[in-house]
Amino acid sequence: MIRTVVFVPLLIAFLSIAVQAEPCRETVLIDSVEYLVGERWCDSKLDSTELAEQARLVRIPEEYSFEDYRIYVDLDARDAFVTMAEAGRKDSVFLIVDSGYRSARYQEKIFIKRMAEGEKFAEIIRYVAPPGYSLHETGRTIDMVPSDASFARTDAYRWLIENAGQFGFIESSPKDTTGLMPWEPWHWTYVPQEQ
Repeated sequence: MIRTVVFVPLLIAFLSIAVQAEPCRETVLIDSVEYLVGERWCDSKLDSTELAEQARLVRIPEEYSFEDYRIYVDLDARDAFVTMAEAGRKDSVFLIVDSGYRSARYQEKIFIKRMAEGEKFAEIIRYVAPPGYSLHETGRTIDMVPSDASFARTDAYRWLIENAGQFGFIESSPKDTTGLMPWEPWHWTYVPQEQ
């Protein structure tokens, strides 16, 4: 009888590990070729209700846009960002955006271009979300300038860490101790508050 009591919890533990170890089978179609999305993106495909409504996309004012970029985001995200950027200016912090809404088709074009330049799909998905998986498709995610790891050393990043939450923004790719998700300190998402 004692053996059964010990064996059952061990069996349950083993089965749960075996279930977790099963590889991700999710795929995306890019340029008529099917690819596995990999562990990083597994179970994070956006639901259709999360996608941006085209009628709600508005342009971020030029004064907050990098160079001559025409950057669009959801209306609520734009308004929250402008309010946040104005607050930052009062603290001598200047928030500039170089990317906002991107459609699934735009994401696909990123992959097509990079693969044509010789990169492998598996290399690209380390840092670029496959079509249907990018938070940019929600219209609520922005990339700050500079949109690379050096952003973490800026006054803007330090200010955002302390203040962005007050305006509904979160760092959407924070440091990850598992090593599965690369850190993208420039990547911020507006999370609408429940009414």
